[in-house]
Amino acid sequence: MESGASKRWRLGRGKLEIGFYQRIPVKVRDADPRSPAVAARLVDLIESALPDLRAEHVGSSAVPNLAGKGTIDLLLPTPPERIAEVVETLLAAGFQRQAIPQSFPPTRPMLQGIVSHGAQTYRVHLHIVPDTSSEVHELRGFRDALRRDPSLRNAYEELKRDIVARGLTEAVDFTEAKHDFIVGALHRLGLRRRTGAQDGPFGARLADDGRAGAPAD
Repeated sequence: MESGASKRWRLGRGKLEIGFYQRIPVKVRDADPRSPAVAARLVDLIESALPDLRAEHVGSSAVPNLAGKGTIDLLLPTPPERIAEVVETLLAAGFQRQAIPQSFPPTRPMLQGIVSHGAQTYRVHLHIVPDTSSEVHELRGFRDALRRDPSLRNAYEELKRDIVARGLTEAVDFTEAKHDFIVGALHRLGLRRRTGAQDGPFGARLADDGRAGAPAD
């Protein structure tokens, strides 16, 4: 007999099946105009399982005309006391925990999976972030700044292409190589104060392939 969570998941529009996630070397791909539609289907499905929470599209795939890894990054702000419950609901829906040593902590987990949209498959990173964390503001703010500022967008894309050209195609190495650029941008944008504290992945190193402390693609 199926669980209530898995049943609710299939009631969502589009009936996306969450496939098994496998890590691959980083490759910078041109912007995919279908990514927002994929994200919207995922948001709808998450809401069908967790109707009182709302996921949103972040990361490079949420920015028109910005090349990136092609990953669909989703932010799910969640009351801290509900994170364990939310994780279990989404695991029952087909998402998977990270299976790497540098995974995000249980207090700020990232789940993953793969979905199909037409003939294309998309890797998905679902960031379950405490709604009290400044990382929520940083993830939204960096995305919005990339959307409105062509010079920031072009510089970020150029950096990512250069990192891959230098052979840094392991996810952790790729994330580390972007760190200074992103943190510098957060400071310039006023999204992070210059203190010693680093709050969450958009703090130490943002959301790439699951390295705790990194920004989204």
